[in-house]
Amino acid sequence: MAANLKTFEEPGGAATSPYNTGAQWDFPYAWAPTQMILVEGLRRYGFAEAANRVAYEFASTVAENYAKQGYIVEKYNAVTRSTDAPVTSGYNVNVVGFGWTNTAYLEFWKELPEAKRSELGAIH
Repeated sequence: MAANLKTFEEPGGAATSPYNTGAQWDFPYAWAPTQMILVEGLRRYGFAEAANRVAYEFASTVAENYAKQGYIVEKYNAVTRSTDAPVTSGYNVNVVGFGWTNTAYLEFWKELPEAKRSELGAIH
């Protein structure tokens, strides 16, 4: 994955897929559980810098949207760093208050270097 990270990495985290099919699990969407698996895998195999970068990209997207809207959602548009998630396949509601997004944010905040944590602020 580390060798192919550039295929998936976007300003708001890693897209779940490089294919824009209109499906909810494809490009351009970033989902918390896939971010957590990716970041943990990168950390375990010695790619801490890449792990911190992806964790920060996703966590900062969550934090920015929380600051604007006052809530956390299930998935984010990794390209636009927004909660806009129109899909043509799958359910078209971006669920508010989703537990895995809350968990991903908290775990990433906890694991990031202090300087990056202070940039994020705290929504926990």
